[in-house]
Amino acid sequence: MSASFAITNARLVDPESGHDGPGGILVENGLIAQIGEELDLNSADEVIDAGGKVLAPALIDLRASKEPALTPDGENQSSLAAGAAAGGFGTVVLAPNEHSPLQTAGGFAGMTRALGQHGVRVLSAAAATQDLAGESMAEIGLMAKAGAVYVSNGDNPIADTRVLRRVMSYASQFDLWLSLRAAEPGLSCGAVATESDWSARFGLPSEPTMAERIAIDRAASVAALSGGKLMVDRVSTADGLAAIRDARKRDIEIAATSAIAHLTLNEVDAGGLDSAFRVDPPLRVEADRRALVEAIAAGEVDAIVSDHRPTPFDDKGEPFAMAIAGTLALETLLASLLALVHDEELSLVEALRPLTAGPADLLGLPQGRLTTGAPADLVLIDGDTPWVCHPDDFHSPRGNSAWAGRRFIGRVTQTFVDGQSIYNYNG
Repeated sequence: MSASFAITNARLVDPESGHDGPGGILVENGLIAQIGEELDLNSADEVIDAGGKVLAPALIDLRASKEPALTPDGENQSSLAAGAAAGGFGTVVLAPNEHSPLQTAGGFAGMTRALGQHGVRVLSAAAATQDLAGESMAEIGLMAKAGAVYVSNGDNPIADTRVLRRVMSYASQFDLWLSLRAAEPGLSCGAVATESDWSARFGLPSEPTMAERIAIDRAASVAALSGGKLMVDRVSTADGLAAIRDARKRDIEIAATSAIAHLTLNEVDAGGLDSAFRVDPPLRVEADRRALVEAIAAGEVDAIVSDHRPTPFDDKGEPFAMAIAGTLALETLLASLLALVHDEELSLVEALRPLTAGPADLLGLPQGRLTTGAPADLVLIDGDTPWVCHPDDFHSPRGNSAWAGRRFIGRVTQTFVDGQSIYNYNG
């Protein structure tokens, strides 16, 4: 791209300010130099006519995960970054998992250096404990100095309350959130479905929604005791949302994320026991899905995450109860969310805020907003283009998508990071 360019004739959507109207943007040296309907185009080396497309901040994903590079045909750094760019993401955060725990400062620094070469801004979270079993702390301080943006234990609970208190207190010294998947181990261990008539009918190990509330109540109490910052990772139930509201009434510093799967799918989608719908937390009932969407509209959920997890066929090809949890989501997240906008469950501003300004505010990032002086991380969206999800067309070599075969309306046409075009749909 030119050092200076303008995008005109766009529908400007800035979730931070709530603005949604016509206009354009002038970019100079990687920063937003001017915004509005009247731009000084004399300094622009190039002018892009958006043709009425939506122009918004590039998306930010607080929870993506790449498959460990154990096989030559698996997800790698390049495919992860390419999929993120195609999905409209300018920033993604790698979350720890059992295969890539990011538990030492040396491994953490090497990972982030390697991933910083692919256009998309790739940040990383640090593991909370050394083995993700919750028994002893990882090198949180060293990883914080190396650039960790929050602390997480992946899908694993920290069962020892003393360790949880220590981790939360120590992370707060570096102003880092501790992100926890809220699930009471005694009620959720081994669960592959939510507790319901459906899971009972198939005899599936299930997790009651109260397991999420109990875990949030416990973690919030530890946050109050330690003065730590608690991020509830992938809240998925109305009970969990109620626990978060109660914690906020107590002035506990608590944030919440929700995965795109739980906003757009429910247990009925998994009715055929297709392992593509085996996710963690498990898909919930429709009442929980609706409660999450209402919480997004009310601003009670700070970030929507992809929880992107490429999985090998051998692991995903097992029967539902034995299959590894996870779905591809980077390249379909925005289109899935736009379906809620088309169905008038959310406005466009409400849908985009937890993908832009919301996560940016949580991590203190300058991107995620349309303001002069901010990084020119931008996305152009054609909200009316129909397409069908074919995982074979994804940048990821894996095909485990819960949205395979779905018909969508709306897709990303161009993504910019620091004023550089990193994706351009040629359709």
